[in-house]
Amino acid sequence: MTAHRWPIPAGWKDFCFAVAIPGSAALLGAMVVWAKADVLAWAVLLVGVPLFVFAAPARLVVWGMAFCVLTVTAVWPKLTSVGGVDIYVGDAILLLTAVTALIRAKAVMWHRLITVVIVFAVFGVMRSDSTGAAAFLRMIEPLIAGVAVGMFLRPGADLWRDVRWIFVIMIATVPLVSDLSGRWAGFPGGPNEIGLVSVVVMVLGTVERNRPTKLLLIGAGLVGLVGSKGISATVALIAGLAMLARMSESGWFARTRMRRVNPLMIALAGMLAVAFVPVVRPDLATTVDIHVTQAGVFGQLFAKTDPLVGSGWANADQGVFVYTPYQDLHDVYLDITVYLGIAGIALFALLLWLALRAADPLSRALLVSVAVWFNTTGAFPGPGWGVLGMVIAAALCHARLRATAPTGPADVPVPMLPHDGTRLSRDLFEGLARTSENAGVRSC
Repeated sequence: MTAHRWPIPAGWKDFCFAVAIPGSAALLGAMVVWAKADVLAWAVLLVGVPLFVFAAPARLVVWGMAFCVLTVTAVWPKLTSVGGVDIYVGDAILLLTAVTALIRAKAVMWHRLITVVIVFAVFGVMRSDSTGAAAFLRMIEPLIAGVAVGMFLRPGADLWRDVRWIFVIMIATVPLVSDLSGRWAGFPGGPNEIGLVSVVVMVLGTVERNRPTKLLLIGAGLVGLVGSKGISATVALIAGLAMLARMSESGWFARTRMRRVNPLMIALAGMLAVAFVPVVRPDLATTVDIHVTQAGVFGQLFAKTDPLVGSGWANADQGVFVYTPYQDLHDVYLDITVYLGIAGIALFALLLWLALRAADPLSRALLVSVAVWFNTTGAFPGPGWGVLGMVIAAALCHARLRATAPTGPADVPVPMLPHDGTRLSRDLFEGLARTSENAGVRSC
């Protein structure tokens, strides 16, 4: 199967370069003459955007998506506000990558997962006022971008091999924004978010066959997990490794055969986590109490909403949170149930199920990890939705491969080469405090 580096007529390609090259020179000259910052901005928009849309390598598109969906919005410069919701440069770049993917996608097999993502998005918007709809779309934009990228990449593209270093970079941002004497934070957000990023890195390291790379990934993930002191992230890691162990008896296409992950080692890891978490997290009792308190608010909120379709996004009685640290239920599933009702949580559960069914084993393990991790964070923008968006992209690539590629003796699709050939806050630290489990140690 050939690459589709230029899925547009050659005449359009020539036209783009014919306009872009002299246009770049003219705008650069104007910038030098007038020395105005707005000229540079227009140069990026008028020249850089078309070049990216029509000429950016597929890997660059994937990197752009991954970096945007894993970075807390407050890190990016603000562009404008829509419906009371701030729009940042990261949102614009993510939109650009999604549009690029859709424009350059070839004939695509429609999948039930795409339908459910669209229905979930439309339902959430229809059930909310303008402010709530904007906040809801901000939260699920990684899922929409994931659909676009999954339609764009060639069937069987190795998405995780391309984005793994973006995850490592996210761990490396910890010294830029975090006090290393406490629980670590970084560009993805608070300690819980760094913990999830570290989990993904460790799972990717588990299946890596190159020993130096394996050691680097597992080491980086372990450092991030220990620094974030993430209880839920540790449980999510164990759940993801358990899924890998369950899938390891059959071959899988993304790499050569994965070495078996012994379930006994996973059980041992679980026992060690139980033994050492109280030592690493002396505030464990306070953390558990926060989760119990937040969950206790669920009944009060749900009783005041329409049980079938909920209250509408971010539209609930905030007075019940007066004795809790956060203005949410600290659990994605509970938040969705209150805001979108039984219908909304059913759609979200169906989305997770279809992604699980369509995905390759590695993506399934990462999906299980993020699904477990969702129990410790509220339903607002964060890297959990970014990981889920990348899982959707990988699942669509795998589903298309199974539908179009020849299969081997074990009815496993033949491996493909890498696709490229060969809740809103203006203040970062406010956002970090809001997205973490920092009970008792919240930022002031």
